[in-house]
Amino acid sequence: MPRIRPLIALAAAVVLAGALVSGLVFVRSRARAQSDWLQGKNLTLEPVVKGLKEPTYVAEPPDGTKRLFVLERAGAVRVADSGGLKATPFLDLTGQVSTGTEEGLIGLAFDPNFKTNGYVYIDYTANDASVQVIRYTVTGDHPDQVDPSTAETVLALPKKSKYHNGGMLAFGPDGYLYIAIGDDEASEKAQDLSTVTGKILRVDVSSLPYTIPSSNPFVSREGARGEIWAYGLRNPWRFSFDRVAGDMWIGDVGDATWEEVNMLPAGYEGGANFGWPYYEGAQCNVSEHCNDPDLIMPVVTYDHNMNCAVMGGYVYRGPSAPGLVGSYLYGDLCTGGIFTVRDGKRVELGYNPIKVSSFGEDQNGDVYVCDLQGGVIYRIAGGSLP
Repeated sequence: MPRIRPLIALAAAVVLAGALVSGLVFVRSRARAQSDWLQGKNLTLEPVVKGLKEPTYVAEPPDGTKRLFVLERAGAVRVADSGGLKATPFLDLTGQVSTGTEEGLIGLAFDPNFKTNGYVYIDYTANDASVQVIRYTVTGDHPDQVDPSTAETVLALPKKSKYHNGGMLAFGPDGYLYIAIGDDEASEKAQDLSTVTGKILRVDVSSLPYTIPSSNPFVSREGARGEIWAYGLRNPWRFSFDRVAGDMWIGDVGDATWEEVNMLPAGYEGGANFGWPYYEGAQCNVSEHCNDPDLIMPVVTYDHNMNCAVMGGYVYRGPSAPGLVGSYLYGDLCTGGIFTVRDGKRVELGYNPIKVSSFGEDQNGDVYVCDLQGGVIYRIAGGSLP
C-alpha cells in the first residue's frame, strides 16, 4: 500500500461545503435533539460545537469557565461557551500560519496556573516552514481574546521539510511543558541526540527563555540537547497524560505499514528510545538493532488496511461514559475509527463517518473528538467495552 502522509490525507479528506452552518452551536445538555448524534457499535458521540473550519485540537482551560478552545488549521483559535461559538476569534494567526501539506495551527496548552497568570501556549508552522511555539498572556479584562502583542517565543525551530512537524503541547504532572517534534522527514535525526527533531522535549517555562530541568536524561551528556525527554519518534502528532495515573501515552504516526501507540509509566525518569527508524511499529527494519534491549516497544500497533494515521487520545476519566473509565481512547484519521487497547491488541469501539484529526479533554475528564472534514467537535457521551 502506498505511503499516506497524515495531514496530506487530512487535506485530501476535506470537502469544503459552499457555506458553513450559520447557526454556530455549543450545547452540552443532553436535552438537545439527538438526530445528529453518532451511534457507533460501542460508542456514542454528541456534537457540541459546529460551524468550524478544519478543527485540529480542542481543550478546556483550567479556570472554571467551562469554555472550549478550538484550533482551526488556517490559524484561528475559537472559543465556545454556553452561549455559543464566539464570532471573534480568541487569536487569529491567519497569514502567519502555513497550511500546506501537513502544516497549520496544531498545538495548544494552558499553563497549570492559567487562572492567575493567563499563559497559553500555541504551536504552529510558520510561512518559512519553521515550527513556532509561542506564549501569549490573557488578561482578566478580555478573557475571550488575547492581545497578539503579548507573544513571547518559547521555541523557533527551523525545518527543511513541510512534513512531520509533531505539534502536541502538554504540561505533565511535574509542571513542565512537553513539546512533540517530528523527524522533519529525515528519519536518521530521530536517533541523533544533537538535534531536537524526532523527539519529545521537556522544558521549564516558569520564566522565559525556558530552562532545562536538571532531571532531564541527557542534560549532562556531551553533545546532546538537554531538552530531550524521549526520542526515536517519527511524527508524534498527539500525546497525553492520564490525569489520574500520570502515565504518558504517545501516538506516533507511522510510515508505509504500521501505526503505533507508546506508553511511559508515571514516574518514568526519561530517556526512552522508541526505535524509529530502526523499527516501524513492532517491525524491525535495521537488523543490527532488532534485539536491542534498550528500545521501548509499542503497547499496540495496527496496519494500514484502510487506515493511515494514528490520532493519539486520552485515558478516559469523565462522567459521561462510565463504561469507558480507565480505557485509553485513540483513533485513525482515514477510517474514523475510535479504539482502545486490551492485552496489547486494538479493540474497536466504533467507526464513524468523520475524519478524526484529534482528541481533547476537559477539566472533568470528558473526551472530545475533532472532525476535520465536518467542522464539528463531538463529546463522547456514552460507551462501553465490547
